[in-house]
Amino acid sequence: MVSINTNVTSLFLQRQLTDNTNKLSVTFARLSSGMRINSAADDAAGLQISNRLTSQINGLAVAQRNANDGISMAQTAEGALTESTNILFRMRDLSLQASNGSLSTDDKGALNKESEQLKLELDRINSTTSFGGNNIFEQTDQVASGGGTEAERNILQILQSGVLAESEDIIQDVLGLTGDGAKFKIDLEFDAIGGVLASVAYASGTGANLTMTIDLADFSSLDADKTKLLKSTLLHEVVHAVMANQMDLSNTPTWFVEGTAEAVSGADSRVAADISNLGVPAIKSQLNSIFSNNSAPLSTPTEVAGVYSGGYIAMRYLENQIGSTGIKSFMGALAGGQTFDAALNSTTSYANTEALRSEIMAGTTFEDFITSDINTSNADNGAFGGLDASGGPSRAETIVGANGAPTTANFSAFFVSGDDDNNAGDYGAGVNWDSHVFDEVALESYNTAFTLAGSKTNFQIGADANQTIDLAIAGFSSKNMGLANVDLVEDSQSAIKKIDDALNYIGQQRSGLGAFMNRLEYTISNLSNISENVSASRSRIQDTDFATETAQLTSLQIKQQATTALLAQSNIAAESILKLLG
Repeated sequence: MVSINTNVTSLFLQRQLTDNTNKLSVTFARLSSGMRINSAADDAAGLQISNRLTSQINGLAVAQRNANDGISMAQTAEGALTESTNILFRMRDLSLQASNGSLSTDDKGALNKESEQLKLELDRINSTTSFGGNNIFEQTDQVASGGGTEAERNILQILQSGVLAESEDIIQDVLGLTGDGAKFKIDLEFDAIGGVLASVAYASGTGANLTMTIDLADFSSLDADKTKLLKSTLLHEVVHAVMANQMDLSNTPTWFVEGTAEAVSGADSRVAADISNLGVPAIKSQLNSIFSNNSAPLSTPTEVAGVYSGGYIAMRYLENQIGSTGIKSFMGALAGGQTFDAALNSTTSYANTEALRSEIMAGTTFEDFITSDINTSNADNGAFGGLDASGGPSRAETIVGANGAPTTANFSAFFVSGDDDNNAGDYGAGVNWDSHVFDEVALESYNTAFTLAGSKTNFQIGADANQTIDLAIAGFSSKNMGLANVDLVEDSQSAIKKIDDALNYIGQQRSGLGAFMNRLEYTISNLSNISENVSASRSRIQDTDFATETAQLTSLQIKQQATTALLAQSNIAAESILKLLG
């Protein structure tokens, strides 16, 4: 029985020694690696949980780097926009300087050269600013949207640049007429007003329901030449509006209505073209045939020339005979309610319309006046108040940007919004003129601010799929922002408005970038907080508790030493029994 008990004791001690050795191996592994879980056998569920937490922690670290990259990219973009803002500030200063009447055309040309170089630099910054080898800004030829179509915005920018108020100033100066504060609406139609650039409609006999319609098709894009044409056209039509507001145009000759508008805006180029195409005799004959006609036909080129060029020559002749003061007196009489014949009789030496016609058409008077007083070869355009007509300053353009008012001076001007279709019959004097049919915007309140769509850049700012935020950065080239056709020589006033809109757009871009950068700062802070707490959670699951494991090591080492000593004692006892048997 002694031998059996000794054997059992030895086996027990060996098992305990093996168990202690295995536990010591685990403890050594944990203390040496710092990890509580070194294999799946250590904690199968804990290993799975810690792996998920490790994946999240690694993802959060990458997300923080991504967010910091986003801030760096936004800072790069904002730096480019800062320089673009400075460029626009300089362009605006140049535009204001070019608007000063003391500068000659050559002076303005010098300013325009710098403006053109600044536009080139604006385009270069837009196209070359990159981050990590990729362009930051959208590189397309898109044109600004917002505030209506591009054509609408372009036209309204011209209208808000002071053209209407300056037109009224000119009309008051040369005709002595002003508006009476009546409502004056401006409508845009697309290629729907009988092939003319613009027209003014009003209630016959009263001048009420004043409406100026501008053809969008003719002014869909505005280069320097089209801008000149639009300004001249607007002056022509404002003459009609003021006259219709002050007198009964339905009872005045057609040549007088159109000829006065042409004489105020200047029509030497039209006369030169009509003389070249039709000849002086044809113009004279047509004017003679319609001199007392209050609704002269305008179907053929000759009929149009008789009214416009013939009427212009007739008004220039009348002004030559009675002087600028006489023209104002004549217009005042008409505004006071006198008929055309009565006004002629009371303010001039002509008894009536027929007396004026007889004098102009007598012999070669018409031809001689063209030769002596209608100079189509010099720079002056022949408008009232200018060199040729009145001995004033030589003017190639009557509208020079002398009034920066955003609306009219003596009317209550409104823009009819939402009617830019091709149906001229759906709106006008007596047709849907009531404000409830179409939206109306006070001209000075019309917002020409624009937006541009930018390509989106996604930033992965989370540890899991689809945790992204987008940053859209649109381009800001001169074409994108509608500055490509800015010309400080021809159009310094509207250049100011265009540049103001561009500055507003750039400012919105910069504010958006600033908000994006601030958002990413909060994102990074939140990611750091999440990472810190997830790391703490993983540590509790995965990391070694050194205090516990050190105590465990000491305990196991004592047990191992005791077990080894006892096993040795047990072996000695077995040997002693064998000696007794021997």
